[in-house]
Amino acid sequence: MAGSHTTADHMLLAYSTNYHETAALIVDKNLGFSQSGILVRNNIVITAAHGMKLLLDTEYPTKDFGSYILIIPKMLTVTFNKTPYDSITYEVEYVLLDSRYIRFEPGDQHKFDIAFLKLSKPVAHIVPIHIEEEITLSPDEPMLITTWGNSDISSFQLKRSFYLFEWRLFFPNIDEDALTNYRTVMLSSIFFDPASQLPQKPHPNAAESIQRRYFALKSWIGDRRPYGLALPGTSGAPVFIEKTFLGIKQLSFFGLVMGYASLGEEMTLLSKNLSKNKETIYNKYQTIITTPFRLNTQPKANTTETKNFIFDKRYLKIIDELSNGSIKL
Repeated sequence: MAGSHTTADHMLLAYSTNYHETAALIVDKNLGFSQSGILVRNNIVITAAHGMKLLLDTEYPTKDFGSYILIIPKMLTVTFNKTPYDSITYEVEYVLLDSRYIRFEPGDQHKFDIAFLKLSKPVAHIVPIHIEEEITLSPDEPMLITTWGNSDISSFQLKRSFYLFEWRLFFPNIDEDALTNYRTVMLSSIFFDPASQLPQKPHPNAAESIQRRYFALKSWIGDRRPYGLALPGTSGAPVFIEKTFLGIKQLSFFGLVMGYASLGEEMTLLSKNLSKNKETIYNKYQTIITTPFRLNTQPKANTTETKNFIFDKRYLKIIDELSNGSIKL
């Protein structure tokens, strides 16, 4: 899908990929906000914590367990679909927040911007994503984001996918938990390197990253929306690593969209009218991705090019205990 630009193209990309059915639309009808998420058990959805933090400002029942905070929401729902015209909605019974997200300074919060939602009943006819124990990532592997964000269009329930590229690691400030020093935050460009004219069109067999840069720049110069994300509503959107094995593209879940920042890591909201402010946005902002994986620090686990990540078993423990009812108010 290199060079796909239109809403229809991004919808086609979303519905043609594995795991698109697990991408969730999360809506709070009482507080009036929405964001994205992903199904990891048949009754558990994970998403970004910063949206769910709004629930703490209400009078909803809560319980502080020390390491996490449990909330009973009022009108929080999760919607899934298999086609654009076939959706099913579930109510959320509990919301679980990592207490470190609430208590830590902003620089440390990024590592814990993950919330867990327990649905009132299991999701039928959708297989949750498979969480891999470890993932090795190289710089030339694309990231694919599936989001319900909708600020650039009038439609509310519209699922689309977008590519990201050019990731790098960012480790927030040190805290008292040595393991979480390696909680990874990914920074990935929203836009591509600026240029005033198109380079020579790449060969069809050229690396996808080269082709993607070319078509993104072609879109930019032609005053069309480049590779980017629809805001708001993209917070919590699942991020997949796309690998090709024996000619077949495979997706591995890796993280969630946490937010957006300037290249200096200062959190800054992007304008909804991106196409009208290209000169102030171009090559200046990046997507922040928080992940339940942590960098493998074992000797020889990483090279200058590839990085090896291990899924944090503490998050698996939370997911399983919330799913089987061990955690409740």
